[in-house]
Amino acid sequence: MTVHILATGFSVFPGAPENPTAWAMAELARIGWQPHGARLSMRTMPVRFDLWERDYAPLVTALNPDAVIAFGLSAKAKGVTLESTARNAVATDRPDHTGACAQGVCVVDDGTPAVPSALPLIEIERTLHEGGIPVSHSDDAGDYVCNLVFYRLMTLARTGGPKIAGFIHVPYLDTQVARLAAAGHSVPHASTLTEAQLLSAVKITVNACASALHQSSRIVA
Repeated sequence: MTVHILATGFSVFPGAPENPTAWAMAELARIGWQPHGARLSMRTMPVRFDLWERDYAPLVTALNPDAVIAFGLSAKAKGVTLESTARNAVATDRPDHTGACAQGVCVVDDGTPAVPSALPLIEIERTLHEGGIPVSHSDDAGDYVCNLVFYRLMTLARTGGPKIAGFIHVPYLDTQVARLAAAGHSVPHASTLTEAQLLSAVKITVNACASALHQSSRIVA
């Protein structure tokens, strides 16, 4: 059984002139990496509040993946940050890449306040630790486009969408911080990852999801 996994990153947004998740998606495509026993699709998405309706939901519908892993940048992240909970909240005072702000304080009107991640977080954390990659936990993915996609994705997963889905925040790459500093742009950051660490983290996450999907199919069979 070959399972299909979709991994997504984000492009730049106000205050973030580079995005490590866009780099990771492009680099994995460049080297042609694919997980064992699974097929990986990768996309980089624009940071805009109408992203779900405009781009993300149509993509998931078209590809119909078994798992979706969304990666996003957080300057506050201390290593790879495993998000456990999507919240039905959106800030209305932070513009997206187009300059538009959210029109309401909820992702979905009358939606449930919070939805848990469906990623195999324990396995991902264990393997990240084994690989010497810094990892932390979070139960609050913020109130920007990252959390909006996370909430929408988890709602979809609970209503017949992908079997496995969730969101992971990562910090800037050390190379990005150095390059931006050299160009006169100082970006706040709590930590950084090397390019090798970020690529390993994405591969570890994808492989953990592939393994969980195969395990699930064996149990059902």
